[in-house]
Order: sequence, then C-alpha cells, then structure tokens
Amino acid sequence: MYNETNVYKNITSDERREYLSVLQQESTIAFIPTFVYLGLLAIVGIPGNSLVIIVYLTKMTMKPLNIFIISMAVIDLITCLVILPGILYFLLHMWDFNDPPACQFFFALITLLVMSSALMLVSIAIIRYMKMCHPFRKQVTLRQTKLICSLNVLMATVFSIPHGILQGKRSRKTQNPNIVGYSCKVDDSYSGTIWSTLNSAFLFLFFLVLSFIVTFCYVRIGCVIRRHGKNVNQINDLSAAAKISKNAEKQHKNVKVTDLKGRMHKQICSTFGIENESESVVKPVTISDLIDINTETISNNCINTNFENSISTDRPDREDISDNIALDDFIIEQRFSPSYAKHVPALNKHRKQLNRTHLMMLTVTLVFFLGFLPFLGLNVLLAVSPETVASFKGWSLAMYQLFLESYLVNCAANPIIYGLMAKKFKDICIQMFKIKL
Repeated sequence: MYNETNVYKNITSDERREYLSVLQQESTIAFIPTFVYLGLLAIVGIPGNSLVIIVYLTKMTMKPLNIFIISMAVIDLITCLVILPGILYFLLHMWDFNDPPACQFFFALITLLVMSSALMLVSIAIIRYMKMCHPFRKQVTLRQTKLICSLNVLMATVFSIPHGILQGKRSRKTQNPNIVGYSCKVDDSYSGTIWSTLNSAFLFLFFLVLSFIVTFCYVRIGCVIRRHGKNVNQINDLSAAAKISKNAEKQHKNVKVTDLKGRMHKQICSTFGIENESESVVKPVTISDLIDINTETISNNCINTNFENSISTDRPDREDISDNIALDDFIIEQRFSPSYAKHVPALNKHRKQLNRTHLMMLTVTLVFFLGFLPFLGLNVLLAVSPETVASFKGWSLAMYQLFLESYLVNCAANPIIYGLMAKKFKDICIQMFKIKL
C-alpha cells in the first residue's frame, strides 16, 4: 500500500489533479469501444426487457417458465438502469477514485444480479428436465416457482457479500513516482492475499458447477425430444397401417389375432412412452401383421396402465397450443393418451414449436454462460498477475475492458431471443404496436 504522505511530496494537489486528468483522458479514449458497447446494451435492453415484463405479466398465462422469464427480465432491466451507468462512472474515474463504500456496494450488486440470473437459468434447466424426462414425478407449482426465485436471489445475495467486501480503493502506479492514482477494484489491503485468490476460485467453481448442471439437463432434454420425434413417426406409420387393417377386416373375420394384439399393444404403449422397463426392446410390427387387428380395442387397453388421471382429452388445436411454453405440457400429456394417434397430424404441425421452446431457453443459457467466460478468465488473470493488467495501454487496454464487460451481453440479447423464437410473444408485440409485416 502506498503512503499518501510520501506520494504528494513536493507535488501540489492541482498538479496531481492535472497529471491524473491526462492519464484519465488516455484511458477514456481506450474505453470508447466499451462505451459504445454499453450504450447499445442500454438502447436495446431497457425497452426490450420492459416489453418482456409487460407482455408476460399482462398477456401470458402464469406458468413456471413465464415466472422465471419475468424474473430474469427484471434483473436485466435493473442491470441496464443501474449497472451500466455505474460502470460508465467508474471508467471515467479510473485514476482519481476516492469512494470505497460506493465501490463495495456497486460490485456486490453486480455479483448479486449476475448470480441471480445464473441460478434462474439453472432452475429453468432443472425444471424442464424434470418435466420432459420425468413427467410422472411431482412437478413444481406456481407457488413453488416463486419460492425458488426468491431463494435464488437470497443465495446470490449471500454469495455476493464477500466479493463486495474485497473491493475498495486500489492504488495505481504512474510514471511519476510521486503521484499515485486510485481506481475502484480489489482494495490494496486484500490485493495479493489469499482472500482475493479464494474469491476468484469460488467464482470459477460456481461457474463450472452451474455449467455442468445446465449441460446435463439440456443434453437429456435433447435426447427425449429426439426420441419423441421418432415415436411420432412410428405412430404415423401405425395410423396409416390401421386404415389398411380396417379395409381388410371384413375379409378376415375368423383369423385369430391374440398374439398379434399383444405385440401391437406393446408397440403402441411403447410409442406412448409407457413400456415396461424390463422390455427395453420391442419388436416392430409390420403392415401385414396389422391385418385383422382391432386397433381401437388395442389402443383402449393402454388406458388401463394407471394413467387415467394424467391423460388429457383436450384437442390439439385448442387456443393455448399456440403458446410455445404451453405446447410442451400438452404434448407430454397427450403422448400417453390412447387417442394420441388421432392427434398426430395436428401435433406434427406444432411439434417444431416445442423444439423451439427448448431451443430458445438453451440459447438464452448459452449466451449467458459464453458471455461470462471472458470475464471469468480476465478476473483470474487480475488475481494471479495484477502487474500484467496494470501494464495494459491503448488497444490492449481497450480489448481488456471490452471483454471484461462481456457478461452483460444477455441483458440485451434475451429480449431479442424471445422476439425471434417465442411465436406468441412476437405476435403479441406486433399486435401491440400494430405492425403489419
């Protein structure tokens, strides 16, 4: 730590202020790409997240995924309104900063918002995984979803406190040995200590664990969606074969088909996703095997496998099917229905919307975690070798600062992703602004 009584020896306050002003001007020029980047985030993020909040609160049905989307939009809006101007202020005071409490509060708030967003995305991944991969297990309710959101914010608050405490007034060397500047970074009293290293290690571990959970959940969801697509194709074939069997039924009334019925029952129930775990392989049924089979009777047998209470009899063309978020719930319910084959044409038409819902949330998650990687790496570099970071000037300083703020990209990216991939959200926005395409 520098001794301020020695720093200002033979240097007046005006001379020091003028000297640091020159250094600040040089840094400001290097920060122009970062200023442009922050400005674009604010221009897109503030109206975009405001629109997301308004639409999902007033125009959408309250569902668990909707609540998470609203929560993330609120976090992103606070980031755009508070964090972006705060970063701009601190960048304009990289050499003459003198308010450690403000620095501590600001960095604690940043950590709180970023970790809250990360935990929300992980919660979404886990809930989608449970709904797609374990549909018969107990699913989260709206009340539980709100509780999860609150717990996420609480956990993020606890995690952000140590990071905020470490921040403060960081001295910066200049070419004049009698003048030292100060910026808002890890305080001199913690710089180079084990606490700064532990903080960086915790952030890295936090990111690694959440990345693993999200990756596992979406890989499993992708496998289920792929298998579901194959099941739909199988039912298409069975539906076509059923028409042939009806035409041939009158000519073969006396043929015994007990064995074929058993095989057909296994095939249909397997397609509905309810085959016995011990029978992992089901022999496919050919078209010739379907002759003389009363497919309606066989389909009705599937309802006797303890799913009566979970089967939905709604038609696939109901109004809320146009909602991407509700579509996956409907398909999950209907794929266990004995009348599923009758709904295949309509479900095929909307199945892409289901994939789009999961792809949308996967895209939001990827943007966040990929945007967090550069910040994480540079934060580790700052903790391990602060001298290297202090030596950055010109373009190296410009690129360093720009990538250091990369974790903010999701604030503006999320509304764009919703607009491109959430059909109902897009339609409502167009209707609200009366835009004719």
